[in-house]
Amino acid sequence: MANRVRQRSSGVFSATISKIVTLSIAIGTAAILIASMVLIGFQKEITKKITTFAGDFEIAKYSGLVAPYTPTSVQVGQVSRLMADLPSAIEKVIPFTQMLMLIHTSVGVEGISCKGIDPIAVHTALEEYLVVGRLPHLTKATYQNELCLSHHLAQKLSIALGDSVVVHTVHPTVRYRKLKIVGIYCTYLSDIDENLAFCDMRLIQRLNNWSAETVNGYTIFLKDYVTPTKALRDTILPLIDYDLRLIPTQRKYITFYDWLAIIQKNTTIFVLFILLVAGCTMVATLIVQLMERSYMVAILKALGAYDGQVYAILLYNSLRTLCIGMLYGNILGLGLSFLQAHYRCITLEPALYYMRYVPIYTHWKAILFPNLLIFTTLFIALYFSLKWLRQKKIIETLQEG
Repeated sequence: MANRVRQRSSGVFSATISKIVTLSIAIGTAAILIASMVLIGFQKEITKKITTFAGDFEIAKYSGLVAPYTPTSVQVGQVSRLMADLPSAIEKVIPFTQMLMLIHTSVGVEGISCKGIDPIAVHTALEEYLVVGRLPHLTKATYQNELCLSHHLAQKLSIALGDSVVVHTVHPTVRYRKLKIVGIYCTYLSDIDENLAFCDMRLIQRLNNWSAETVNGYTIFLKDYVTPTKALRDTILPLIDYDLRLIPTQRKYITFYDWLAIIQKNTTIFVLFILLVAGCTMVATLIVQLMERSYMVAILKALGAYDGQVYAILLYNSLRTLCIGMLYGNILGLGLSFLQAHYRCITLEPALYYMRYVPIYTHWKAILFPNLLIFTTLFIALYFSLKWLRQKKIIETLQEG
């Protein structure tokens, strides 16, 4: 019966309304899909950058001093229980050394935080952000006087790949080293690019007269499906020595996470607004169909049809319009998203958005959940609007008219 009604409605006013509603649902579905994939894309890309350079947690010793990386040492025995007790959550625990240095060039002097990377660990994730060059050689028998710094610092100090610069330490003693620039990286994250440089971990150990087992701290990298929550932090704390502190990366780079929270809030408001408009449009279409089919309603009632049967016909046609609109919306949204993901047509200002293009996260979850949200919300709107019409006894009114 619903199919016959729909076929006979091709030339009436409600058919035009139905096409407009289908178009609006398609555009709304595409907008919600793109918004959700862009939001998750921003979250994934920025979180990936931060955790690649700083991990998910950092273990360091309480120094009691103002300097963030004073030459206090951490031994491997103080954190050795982590991997044994939490193998399902922790991917790896990597030692690091870090020292504040001054770098001298013909342009001027700049302070940097030089991080020594472990020669034993694999650092392929860091290599993804190299603009030119490479990381310092870590496979040599002894440390190398090499440095990898950011594109921001290289431009600020007029440094090019292959140049040699003089650096000197401030604490505990003043020491000078001539280092060769072997790599330049770029993340567009100001807190990283403006301060951080990389060298061989053994170089900083030599400057501090430390043994090979003594480091400034350890970086904890979690597995991809594990979230660095407060509960996990409370689980890790008893597994390390009491004189060590566990620093969440989210706390160190809270500015970026606050920015992501603002974007998420704005996206949520945008999605709710689209759903509200689409829901009102669907309900209005349902009422128009009911009013236009008053003669049909009267005949069906005269033939003995129940109110529920009449409402089921209207609900079926409305759901069909909803599904067709969502189908077209998915085709439009996914098509535009795949174009952006592969060709990066829409660019951004890195100073404002921390990347050069709009990121797209084309995972099945980012596609399925928005569709479920749209369908569920609009179905509920249709159901309760029909229930309201039933309470107002609209069918009996139309029948009498």
